[in-house]
Amino acid sequence: MVVEAKNRRKIITAFFVFASVPTVWFFYEALLPQHESAAEVLPVIEIKSTGESLPTDFAIPWGTESQKSAPKTNSENETKKIGAAPTDFPKINSNDWRLLLVGPDHPLNQEIDANQLTEVAPGEKLDKRVAGDYQKMKDAAKQAGIVITEISGYRSIADQQVVFNEKFQRMKAQGMTDQEAKAATMTDMTEPGYSEHHTGLAMDVVDESWLASGPAWTLSEDYGKTAGGKWLAEHSKEYGFVIRYPANKTDLTKITYEPWHLRYVGQEVAEYMTKNDLCLEEFVQEVKEWGAYDSQTLSQEN
Repeated sequence: MVVEAKNRRKIITAFFVFASVPTVWFFYEALLPQHESAAEVLPVIEIKSTGESLPTDFAIPWGTESQKSAPKTNSENETKKIGAAPTDFPKINSNDWRLLLVGPDHPLNQEIDANQLTEVAPGEKLDKRVAGDYQKMKDAAKQAGIVITEISGYRSIADQQVVFNEKFQRMKAQGMTDQEAKAATMTDMTEPGYSEHHTGLAMDVVDESWLASGPAWTLSEDYGKTAGGKWLAEHSKEYGFVIRYPANKTDLTKITYEPWHLRYVGQEVAEYMTKNDLCLEEFVQEVKEWGAYDSQTLSQEN
């Protein structure tokens, strides 16, 4: 009787052991990541010598020793791959005077040489190297029935500081803190040292028809909807100018849309920027990345 009881216990124990194996395996599988198709989510081996890929059946599961020791491909070893510049990419270096970058993230630390400036309209100046193309643009606009009127050209850092301080003090007099007064002042003017007008390469313009219409603000985004604004957007590139602050690039320029603000970059660059929908920040970055031209090349032309 004792022997039979022991045998029964062994049989029952063995039964439960074997019966529990599928159950344990079921719960083990339930803990693994679930995928509809492993071939779609597992990494694929690349053959370094040919660049070809093996079938996905050869995919190595994440975390295996084979995957850890697999050699890196060329693309994995390269942190950045720069292709050849487009065939129509302007032959210009990022140090070229025409690409001088000034703005909220790029201060101009010193005044430019005043002898480099010339008057292009009463009280309004531009860099001498720009004046000829600017006049050609004005003449072409006039032939199209657009009489350009200059609003603001070159402004020195010192002049900007005076105007900035005057408004800042007015805001302070209204009870604002220094921080609040500065923020209020910068709603309609750039902090001294951060304005493109310091370069002699920028000009704010509208036209006589716009002024005659009696706009609430002389410099308004609505100017871009007028015949004059549209003419500038379409034709300024032919004379080396671009609309410096486009509506779709404010995240890069940090400046709101200004259809009246023209910036000289040279005809070749202006044509390329317009064709490829680039702002100056983007174009300068492309020049730096491709780096195809010697630092002395073209930097002092014109």
